[in-house]
This record gives sequence, C-alpha cells and structure tokens, in this order.
Amino acid sequence: MSRIKEFQSYDKYTKYSIYLIILFSLIVLSLTSPYHISGDGCWYMSISRFMAENKKIPLFEPLGRDEPFWSPPLYHIFAAIVYFIFNSFSHNAANFAVKFISPIFGILSLAFSFLIIKKLINSKIAFYSAIFLAFIPIFIDYSVLSYVESMLVFFVVLSIYFLMNDKIYLSGIAAGLSILTKYNGLFVIPVLLFILYKKTSNNKLFFKKSIILIVISLLIPSPWFIRNWLLLGNPIWPFLNFAFKGYELKSYSIFEFERLASPNLIISTYFGIFGVPDGNYTLLSLLDIKYMKMLLPIWLFGTFVFLIPLFVGFFRKFDEKGKLGVWIFSYFILFLLYVPNVGFGVSRIILPGFPALAVFWAFGYDKVLSNVSLKKIFIVLIVLVSAGFVFTSFAKTYLASNYWNFYKEDFKWVKENTNHDDVFIANGQCIPYNIERISLYFDEENLGKAKYMFTNQDFWLDRRAILDDNSLKAIQTKGYNIAYSNKETGTIVYEIKH
Repeated sequence: MSRIKEFQSYDKYTKYSIYLIILFSLIVLSLTSPYHISGDGCWYMSISRFMAENKKIPLFEPLGRDEPFWSPPLYHIFAAIVYFIFNSFSHNAANFAVKFISPIFGILSLAFSFLIIKKLINSKIAFYSAIFLAFIPIFIDYSVLSYVESMLVFFVVLSIYFLMNDKIYLSGIAAGLSILTKYNGLFVIPVLLFILYKKTSNNKLFFKKSIILIVISLLIPSPWFIRNWLLLGNPIWPFLNFAFKGYELKSYSIFEFERLASPNLIISTYFGIFGVPDGNYTLLSLLDIKYMKMLLPIWLFGTFVFLIPLFVGFFRKFDEKGKLGVWIFSYFILFLLYVPNVGFGVSRIILPGFPALAVFWAFGYDKVLSNVSLKKIFIVLIVLVSAGFVFTSFAKTYLASNYWNFYKEDFKWVKENTNHDDVFIANGQCIPYNIERISLYFDEENLGKAKYMFTNQDFWLDRRAILDDNSLKAIQTKGYNIAYSNKETGTIVYEIKH
C-alpha cells in the first residue's frame, strides 16, 4: 500500500493529528532559528562544545558554573557529536545545528504521545490530547530551548510506548536512556511497573518481567552513577546531598519543607507552565513591552480558559485513568522532593507527566464540546488562546534574541582580539558560552590565573554575571588596564597584568 493510500485509510482524527504534528513542527522549527541559547542551555552547550573539541567528559573544568560537571551526559554527548560533525563545515554551522536537537525530540515526543493515547483510548481523545501538548507554552518552550527536557520527555514517552506494545527489553532501554539524560527519568520506573502489573496475568510473571525491566533501566545509567559516587561522593550529586555526605560545593544539602506552603511555589509553577522562564515572574518587570498592564490580564484570562478542560477532565470517568494517574502522581512526588531540596523554579520538573495530563484535558474538552450551546464558542476560544500562546512564543523568542544581540559586538571583540586559550574572569553561565573562552568565577585566587576580566553591571540576562559592590570596588582599585569598553552596553574588559 502506498503512503497516500495508507494515509487515506486513517480515520479523521488520526489525519487531524498528523496535520497538527506538522503544524507543531513548523512552529518549533521556526522558533529555533532566531532563538539564542540562554540560561542552563549555555552550560549544556559549553559542556558539549568542550566534549567535541577535547574528546573527553569534563569534571572540574571551568565551563560556566563554579561546580563540577555532574549532569547525566546523554544530551551533552549527542550535542557534542552534532558539534563535531557540523564543525567540519564551519564553527557557525555547528553552533546553529545544535539548536535543532530539542525541536527534533519535541516533535517525536508529540508523535509518540499520540500513539500511546490512541492505543490506550481512541484516536479522538489522542487528537485532543495532542492539541493540549502542541499549544501549552511549556511544551513549546522546551521543544525549542537547548535544555535536556525535550530528550528526557521523549525517552520517558518511548519507554511507555514500547511497554504498551509488549516490548519489555526496548522499554527498559528507553527508560535507562531517560535516566542517562536526566535523573528525573528514574520516576518513569514506577509508571512502567504499574502498567506492567495491569498487563500481566499472574504475579510470578509480573515479578519476572519487573526484574528484567528494572535491571535494564538501571544498568544503562549505572556507570554514570558510579562515576559520580566515586568522584563526588553522591551518585545523584548535587541532589539530596545531606543523605550521602558528598562533595559540598554548590550541592543541595538542605530540605526546607516550608517551601511547599509558600504562595511563590504556586505562582512560579503556574507562570512556568505558561511560558515565563523558570516561572520567574519578576522578569516581566524587566521587559520593555508596551501595554503590559493591559496585555497581562488578557494573557491570564487565556491561561484560565485553556485550563477549563483539564479541571473538567479530572472529574470524568474513563478506562485507563489509573495508569495515567500513576504517571502524573510519580512526577508529582518528584515535584514534592525537588522543591524542598532545590527551590521554586520547578515547572519543567513535571514536564514528563504532561502527556498524561493531556488525556485528562482531552476528556474535559470532549465533555465541553458535548454541550451544543457551548461547542462553537469554546472551540473559537481555544483556537484564539492557542494562537495567542504561539504568538507570545514568537514575540518572546525574538525579544530575547534582540536582547542578546545587543551584546553581540562585545562577544565579537573578545573572540577576535584574544587568544582561544586566554583565561577570563566572567561569572555566570552565558558570558563564557558567548565569548568561547575558559572563564573562572571572580575571587582573589582566580585573578592570579586569568589574563582578562569581563564585567557588565547591567547584565540582567544572567544576573550571576553581575559583581557585588565589594568585588567591583576591589577590581577598580587594582588599576587594571581597560582593553575594551562599550558605553552603550556597559561592558568593560580589563586586562589583568601579573
């Protein structure tokens, strides 16, 4: 059967879903081109570039954070391979190509989520679920941003897809790869075990298959856990470090349960789900956007409208609700562990549970549409809100790109007027990524190792780059020569002479 005839044989909701996946692909790929790598992506890509150039995994090398490299390395290795391949064409081609890793995995995550839900329930609910995933801002964002979440979600979804199709070995491999992408992948194992329990006819067979699944899932990332345990004293460093007594620098060695009762948790999580970076709503006050006071209430109203089907869906009864509930609950437990140990910026932590949330949204959407008097109005509202989310994503991406391009001449000067092996003092993750130089955090000891110092007291794009008043005064009293100054951007590069 030809591809055209095969497509024609699909039911209408499967066809709609294919069109939707194509539309989603066009959206995220269009966003990726102007996107400028930022935030944690700067660290991830600095690591990947180092791997590509040095053919080894770093540990204590200064690559944007004042901490050892601990993160499960699958995403970084994949990006390093892309860097290495495209760098043979040009350095710019390599920097451009790595940005498309997240969109590829985001598109695949949407496609496999549809296949899972179609098998579990039906194609109509799968299509409605795809609408939720394709337009919820957090899923759009992490299908563009150079973060590990897109790859993580893909392997979590893939492991469930394989298990639904009775391919237990492949499911275990996919689960292991999710853990090798990010520690959070561990939380898919309870989901897989529950699905396996529901699919298995007797306890003896369930026990046998469970052992196989667990062993494979943990065997794949085990070399990384062992490496971190030997080198850092904690297999999941820097998390829950109080339990392992591992390497202390920049680790999370506290557990503050009062964070769970803070209003900031709800606000930051909500804003993060709907597209504010890391849920940091204070960023809105820094953006130069006209009519912000008018647009913010409209945006908030749109988010409430989009959530109506989710609230309705939680009260619907349907088959497979237990499996999906365990899927959501597993990542909710991760949420409860992460907040007291790390902090409030946690929206992306629960992203692997969103395909399950999408099903509840779909059942709620289906229920609302069953009301003839509401159907047309609500469809129009969801279309308008979804279009608004997409428009906001484009506006946010282009605005951020313009903010980064404001400093383009500063980064260009460093790359053209200093040697590749010159050591800089530059706090934060993103200045080191953009200047492509070895960069140490500011302290008296590191000043003795560096040749230049990059300072900008207005660099709000990465606040860690801004020096405190005492540090700035200490620099100014040393009488270092100014090698470069840009009054428009506020950037000063000092030459450190020993």
